[in-house]
Amino acid sequence: MGRHPRQDLLAGVTVAIVALPLALGFGVSSGLGAEAGLATAVVAGALAALLGGSNLQVSGPTGAMTVVLVPIVARYGPGGVLTVGLMAGVILIGLALLRAGQYMRYVPAPVVEGFTLGIACVIGLQQIPHALGVDEPEGEKVVLVAWRALVDSVAFPNWTAIGLSAGVTAVMLAGARWKPTIPFSIVAVIAATVITQVFHLDGAAPIG
Repeated sequence: MGRHPRQDLLAGVTVAIVALPLALGFGVSSGLGAEAGLATAVVAGALAALLGGSNLQVSGPTGAMTVVLVPIVARYGPGGVLTVGLMAGVILIGLALLRAGQYMRYVPAPVVEGFTLGIACVIGLQQIPHALGVDEPEGEKVVLVAWRALVDSVAFPNWTAIGLSAGVTAVMLAGARWKPTIPFSIVAVIAATVITQVFHLDGAAPIG
């Protein structure tokens, strides 16, 4: 940081802009709320920057943990997340001492990409009830929960939530093609939040 303060500051701001909507979304997806996602990203990012062993390290929220934490929160509550986090930390320290990271080079890229794609599908299905503005049906299988939410939305459509969700999606997709350097995901979420609060739209969650 002392040798390249300007470049490091720009890199940090860039990572923060990308991590902010991810942290909010993953916090909501895990069931702990947007505040928990934001606090976790800030604390974990600061600790990784101070204690990390690489000058090129980039730390931020990951969708893989969301899929793992959802059933833990549902069964054990927020306290279970703390316990699992401490267990994961001990395991990571043990793997680091054993220098297990060098063996990751033998994992084929399609395996990693398939794993990540599967997580993306699960997260997307989890957000369908929020996007449609319906109460999340009970159940642990995300496909069935998403399907029940879709059926409920067809029977009792919430056009406000559907319109906001469609608008956010359109802004993100169009913006990414028009100006990829601008974080339109943040712009869309802020705009949807402002519209929800200003017009007091019932049944429309500002972040979901």
